[in-house]
Amino acid sequence: MSNHHDISAAGLRFAEAVLPGHPDKLADQIADAIVDIALAQDDRAIVQVEVAVHQHICHVNGRVSTAGGALDRAYVEATVRGVYERAGFGVPFEGVGDGTDYQCPRPDQVEVQLACTIDESDPDERAMREYTDDQAIHIGYAIGTPETQWLPLEQHLALTLRDALLTLTVADRTLGAGPDGKLLVALRAVGVSADGFVRYSPAWVVSSVQHIAAAPTVVLERAVRELFTRVLREEAARMPELLTAPGPDFVVRVNEAGPFTDGGPMNDNGQTGRKLVMDFYGPRVPIGGGALSGKDPWRLDRAGALRARQIAVAMVETGFVREAQVTFVWGPRDQRPSGVTLVADGRVLDATATARWLARFDPSLSATHAALGLARVNWENRARAGHFGRTPDECAPTHGAMALA
Repeated sequence: MSNHHDISAAGLRFAEAVLPGHPDKLADQIADAIVDIALAQDDRAIVQVEVAVHQHICHVNGRVSTAGGALDRAYVEATVRGVYERAGFGVPFEGVGDGTDYQCPRPDQVEVQLACTIDESDPDERAMREYTDDQAIHIGYAIGTPETQWLPLEQHLALTLRDALLTLTVADRTLGAGPDGKLLVALRAVGVSADGFVRYSPAWVVSSVQHIAAAPTVVLERAVRELFTRVLREEAARMPELLTAPGPDFVVRVNEAGPFTDGGPMNDNGQTGRKLVMDFYGPRVPIGGGALSGKDPWRLDRAGALRARQIAVAMVETGFVREAQVTFVWGPRDQRPSGVTLVADGRVLDATATARWLARFDPSLSATHAALGLARVNWENRARAGHFGRTPDECAPTHGAMALA
């Protein structure tokens, strides 16, 4: 059986992205919606929850502790069901069949199982939030291409295509598509730009898009192919030094596994933290460890990852660095990381240069929390849109260069 494209991986870069209705991403959004309502009551809320979804069941375990009393369990359940609706489940497709063949958990049909501690937090524990309670490794990464939001090109394009696909499924309901879906983009290296960045060409895109049984699948598949080709052409026109337009060998493969009517948790189980590579920087960059969703922003997994990314972005913004990677290593009871490594274009910065960056961007939990306004972030939206490079509150430009020693 032919795969309809050149399967050689030589010189290829890959990245993937999923729609909000993907079961794993649905679980992430639910977990972060719980973080949001806890922070709305208490900016030092202690939240560490994991979510599993399967068919009509949503299972939540872990802990949610807030000052001023425990969250109302009925309110938590309503919050969970609201995420299903915002992800697109239960939204009708007017004029496409009668809707009865649509296999998805409608919000009012979801059985929410709150197998988690929901209580009032202990004042002494809240007072210790500036200290870590675990060990962790965090990696922040940035490449000096503002056109890609400082992300690897393939990761930026995967998220851009995902955004376009989401808009298509929401705006054109006559296609009967969504809310589950995924895509994988492959880029082939074709040269080097004047600035020293590798230039790529789109090789192929694979996509699966959920649809109702009555959907005009031929029309849907054509619309997705045309959409991806158009978006990639637009991106190539916007950043010609980094990307060339799709060539004659470029192909888009849509729903080649067959009809995709059972989507979201009706098709597969989902859990928080399963999309870590997609949530960070794609497979090109190591991710350290720790899920981003389901944790309050005093947790290392949130604060450390975001501060490391901010420093990496600031390093490439100087114009002296094409690629930066920041590593934090934490131990229990740390207020600041026990180990920090800054790498600029493959060169490890010495202690003096590292200290200058840390003086500018204090990596302590308390300073990070205050500087990035982590209690005011809409974490559900961030889980849905992307944790890095997709939201306006992510590591604002620092302005002003700092030379590297």
